Amino acid sequence: MGKERRRGLCYRCEHRAQYLEAGHRPRHECGEIQMGKYSCYMYLPIKPVILTKNEDDDRPQFAGSLFSARSYLSEREPDLKIHLKEYKDGAMLYWKPCSKKEKDVGKN
Repeated sequence: MGKERRRGLCYRCEHRAQYLEAGHRPRHECGEIQMGKYSCYMYLPIKPVILTKNEDDDRPQFAGSLFSARSYLSEREPDLKIHLKEYKDGAMLYWKPCSKKEKDVGKN
């Protein structure tokens, strides 16, 4: 068996982002910012955000590094729903935009 390359999930997890922004963490490990777990049952991919281009920047918003206009985080959060894509060797969780109605389906 060769050397396995293990990469931490924490640096790609919404729970770590929530901890860094608001101090909330569902598990103790989510707030251990000097560490990253490579195996977790709480993993949730980072949620996409809406970016708003700075008004005083004439450059295109997305033109690659050094050429893009500066943007900031919009006050509005997109309506998102988590999806699962299964593969032969694993599965992928991802966020997909949806309508407010779709987002609320299944909530009680």
